[in-house]
Amino acid sequence: MFYMFSSNNISKQLINANQQNIEVYPLSKNATYSIQIKNSIKDIQEVWDTVAPKENLFLQSTYLQTLENFPPEKMSFRYIIFYKENIPVGIAYNQIFKLNVEDSLQQSNEEEANKSNCLIRAFSNAAKKWFIKRAEFNLLICGNLLLTGEYGFHFKVPINEQQTASLIQDALDALQNILDKEQTKVSVHLLKDYKIETSEELKEQLKKETYHPFLMQPSMYMNIRPNWDCFDNYLGDMSSKYRVRAKRARKKGDAIVKKELSLEEIEAHEERIYELYKMIADGAGFNAFLLHKQYFTELKRDLGNCYKLTGYFIDGQLIAFYTAIFNYKEMDAHFLGVDGAYNRAHQVYLNILYDLVNRAIEGRVERIDFARTALEIKSSVGAVSQDMLCFFKHRSTLSSKVLQLVFDSLNPKEEWQPRSPFKSDVIPVG
Repeated sequence: MFYMFSSNNISKQLINANQQNIEVYPLSKNATYSIQIKNSIKDIQEVWDTVAPKENLFLQSTYLQTLENFPPEKMSFRYIIFYKENIPVGIAYNQIFKLNVEDSLQQSNEEEANKSNCLIRAFSNAAKKWFIKRAEFNLLICGNLLLTGEYGFHFKVPINEQQTASLIQDALDALQNILDKEQTKVSVHLLKDYKIETSEELKEQLKKETYHPFLMQPSMYMNIRPNWDCFDNYLGDMSSKYRVRAKRARKKGDAIVKKELSLEEIEAHEERIYELYKMIADGAGFNAFLLHKQYFTELKRDLGNCYKLTGYFIDGQLIAFYTAIFNYKEMDAHFLGVDGAYNRAHQVYLNILYDLVNRAIEGRVERIDFARTALEIKSSVGAVSQDMLCFFKHRSTLSSKVLQLVFDSLNPKEEWQPRSPFKSDVIPVG
């Protein structure tokens, strides 16, 4: 049984679910579904966790609450629960993020323009630069800017890809209407990170709804082989060239003292950890956000043993760190930081990659998510690329066409040669 009422010209319903009256919004194109929308995971935590996948920590309330409590600057959240016949059947995780394109670019496009002897290309670069200086807009993201992968939604009942796409865009349109009433102006919808082999039905449905596909820089993954009971077995599967390289890097890292830090130690080193993280973030060609200073500490507090932060020390000085999150069968190589003054002499970054592999082997996971960037060096330790699609639409058709050009300019085009460090592997296609 439900009761209809209206607020700000947006139709709502009260439904009875789990012996509670819940305010929902009926979906316009999927008549048997309605959605509940909340600004905080606390308000719907119990129901959310009954729907969220048990094997995916990044869609569960513990992690989402930590991120909500300690978010990047200019980021807020909206949580959607899908109901069908008063039963919760799906969830969608959304971030609202104010993107200033010029602030996010770490280097000017001037160099590119100066390199060009072509008048047309120089004019194009100048026009792009003019637009970038003025490009600031709110993104409504179904997914997670901090992660690589499909962390936007989940349905616990089987539905086909076409209906999934229809439900998500219908829900985002409803959320857009609510945000308009709240005077939260959102210009762009972004559906983040889908494998390139994603069903054609999903792609076609999103295109019908005027979403534009956008090929992102590939993500890097590594499957842990069953015979890798220890790091030496991993090295044993390498060709001699890469095994020698690994041992040389390990030798250069002999001066590094490595230590997994406790919560209290992370708190004690919080300023230096953030400083090291910023050294990496500031060196990126494009960095949309900066983490909250307490993000690393609070993840440890809330995730406990699922989260590992390992510090690298030389002469008692913290010179680097890496973080790993154990997401059931997968390990996420999360954020890291490196003092560049030590990197070359001690092969710090390469040693971090080897240590992540070792950590995954010891943790008995099946796969490592190495995320994006530094594609070639990650492939040299055994990671392979996975192309990822995003879908976006602007509320104006004309703006969507312009935005496509901007996204193309912001997406780093890293020239790289895939490496195959193992004896019997075929070089993967990127």
